[in-house]
Amino acid sequence: MRGPETSVLAVQLERPGAGFLELSREALAGYAQALGHAWSVLGVGAGDRVVIYDYGSSPVAYLASRAFAPHLERGAAERTLATALCVDGLSDNVTRFAHVLRHFEPRFVFVRAELVPLLVAGPTAVPVAQRAARLVVSADGDAPAPGERACWERGWHGGLSLLARCDAAAFVAAECPRCRALRVPEDLYEVQIACAPGVRSPDVQELPMLSVGPRFLDLEPLITELSVLPAANGAGCSHGGWELA
Repeated sequence: MRGPETSVLAVQLERPGAGFLELSREALAGYAQALGHAWSVLGVGAGDRVVIYDYGSSPVAYLASRAFAPHLERGAAERTLATALCVDGLSDNVTRFAHVLRHFEPRFVFVRAELVPLLVAGPTAVPVAQRAARLVVSADGDAPAPGERACWERGWHGGLSLLARCDAAAFVAAECPRCRALRVPEDLYEVQIACAPGVRSPDVQELPMLSVGPRFLDLEPLITELSVLPAANGAGCSHGGWELA
């Protein structure tokens, strides 16, 4: 049983009425380790440039670098030897984000899901020449519908991956860029499936959901709203698991 730890950072959760997530130094380090693992799964490595277009209260942003959060010794950037730059996740900053892509030339961009339509279509769309980075999309406890994802992939030439999140459970995990299976670090999370596996059929009303509990933070396991399906294990991958539905 973990003893009491002093909270050094309290982050307001995005969902209405969700309150705050309080993190000790140890929990902050564990959470950052999980994001660093996700970056590595996606292929972020030494020397890569990464741009985050999200709010500062998102773990995608504040765990990205020790420059973005107090008491964080090593963020995802320090763990992967990459360089991170953050643009505040306001829709009014789309033009600024496009300028950053042009001059910073990142290899990866992490964007909150609600902003992606502004980047791929309409008058605010990012110029085609600036769409070479891999686009990593995330939202707290949600994932785009398959048709929506397919539309985004057609509009973004650098490829697209999803980052699964449940902020209330301090959970973050990336999907494999090759087979789309979620790669969850088992040393950091206890993960279970909350109901019987579903199948790809319009007749199925309920899909299994992830139940996650962080090993680095004294929280009860939480059933998330992240629906999953058995991974197809394609593209030569053999780790299996689940993919976001």
